[in-house]
Amino acid sequence: MEFNKEKAGEHNESIGTMQLYINDKAVAKGTMKAQVGKFTLVGDGLCVGYDSGDPVSKQYKSPGEFKGGTIHFVTVSTGKEKYSDLQKDAARAFSKE
Repeated sequence: MEFNKEKAGEHNESIGTMQLYINDKAVAKGTMKAQVGKFTLVGDGLCVGYDSGDPVSKQYKSPGEFKGGTIHFVTVSTGKEKYSDLQKDAARAFSKE
């Protein structure tokens, strides 16, 4: 999925256009709202192939599990924002305690 932010909404959410790809072929496109935030590797965080969070539509059951294929790789891009090394950030935070 590719998301291109076009503006900020009333609650500072990102509003833009998304395009969904399967095997490098665009299969869907539309407008989308996204709430930007940090992802965590603790708890549910950023999941691939499984989701126990709230369903995004009535057609989606939670928990959700990917079945019937193989996930070969996942790429997460934060765009033009500065890269944060979360492992170093966590080590730095724990070293202060």
